[in-house]
Amino acid sequence: MAANNDANPTEQLLDYLVYAPVGLALEAVDNLPKYVERGKSQVTIGRFLARTVAKRGGSTIESIGERLVNEVGQVVVDVFGIDLRPDPDGADEPTVQPTAAAVGADIDLPIPEYDSQAAAQIVKLLGQLTAEERSEIEAHEMLGRNRVTILRKIAQLRDSA
Repeated sequence: MAANNDANPTEQLLDYLVYAPVGLALEAVDNLPKYVERGKSQVTIGRFLARTVAKRGGSTIESIGERLVNEVGQVVVDVFGIDLRPDPDGADEPTVQPTAAAVGADIDLPIPEYDSQAAAQIVKLLGQLTAEERSEIEAHEMLGRNRVTILRKIAQLRDSA
């Protein structure tokens, strides 16, 4: 309901300083699990993209990806006090650079031989995966074939959670 413009300034002040924050807080509490799940999904996609870029090489793109992950990670630390960034020891970094033949191969995807499967086969398996695994599939699909059927199913599963 919109604020009444004809109300006196005291009532408007009460609306904006008391009732609106209370309403926002209640809305946030009701939807907090959804916000948390969506945030985790987006962070997972970002980390997957950064790992993929690092594995495929490209010093300029790699440094941009690392900076982006670190800057976004720092914002999450500052705002929520949660550190989702990779370990500074490099534990999340690949220890061996992939060969030229491995660059186009599936990269640690939860569905074996993912790229060789039809979209209809993959869609049937998505419901069995965790939200994080679906986020990895989503990121891989967006970087690759960008199949709408798979991306829509992932969005549908995320929205129904």
